[in-house]
Amino acid sequence: MEASTPARAMTDERQASPDPRQKTILAILCVGAGVVALSTRYIPGGLSQIAYGVLVCAIFLALALVARRRASLRRFWELPFAFFILSVFVVLDNTVPSYFGRYVLHSPPRAGDSLASTVGASVAVQLVELVIAVVVVVGLTRAFGGDLGSLYLRPGRIGRALVIGVAGFVVFYALAALQLSSRIFPTSGPVSLHRYLALTPALLVVALSNGFLEELVFRGLFLRKYNAFFGPYLSNVLQAMIFALAHVGVAYTPFALLFIVFVVFPLGLLAGYLMRSSNGIVASSLFHAGADIPIYLAFLSYVA
Repeated sequence: MEASTPARAMTDERQASPDPRQKTILAILCVGAGVVALSTRYIPGGLSQIAYGVLVCAIFLALALVARRRASLRRFWELPFAFFILSVFVVLDNTVPSYFGRYVLHSPPRAGDSLASTVGASVAVQLVELVIAVVVVVGLTRAFGGDLGSLYLRPGRIGRALVIGVAGFVVFYALAALQLSSRIFPTSGPVSLHRYLALTPALLVVALSNGFLEELVFRGLFLRKYNAFFGPYLSNVLQAMIFALAHVGVAYTPFALLFIVFVVFPLGLLAGYLMRSSNGIVASSLFHAGADIPIYLAFLSYVA
């Protein structure tokens, strides 16, 4: 009996590892699931959008529960469950922040700033989005038995990845002051150094909160789950693809397609490397936040 245990363990491991054809099919299904989860935001009309989003959430949850209850599918259940969590976040993120900005703060979005019509309200709306992401991702993960480590929700190791994250944040902040990206992310006009420094507290809050939010939703939620099936390289490419798809339709740059292909996708790859290398969320969040500074500078340049 004891002699057969290692052999049985090796057999179970081979069965748990998809072959190349199965990996390809599973990867395509994951990309398709990402498209479906993100598609809610493109449905016109408030009620129809919510109804569609709830239906998408219900489908992913049903798939996850069925897979969890069947021995032959149990190893897959966390994948549809992760897309269920993403779908819940998308539905709430499409509705709650805009309602909060319009009807609580009385500061609806305006041309140039998709968040609100004042700097303070823009910060508040961005923080509401952060709260939604943390409550949904962490709450649902813990409710179904997951731990924070499965989300990379920890500081991580101090090392090269953290140095890259901190250095990237500092460099992006310094370069944004020069407005070198003003053609890529048009501002309402030249932003003086005095204005830039005055905007810095708000700019840091919105950039850091969005950097952490997107790292949690697109990499913390998925990266470890993908790795169990695809290995480190393909899982990193896969999460970067879905992260890039989430930016389809952005209106804050006239070069949206080039921006997605040459900025967002590479940023997703690098952030995935930083998260995996540091085994935590801080390094990738810092670098991501730095990359967001020019975007939020453009937003805040349009509001008082």
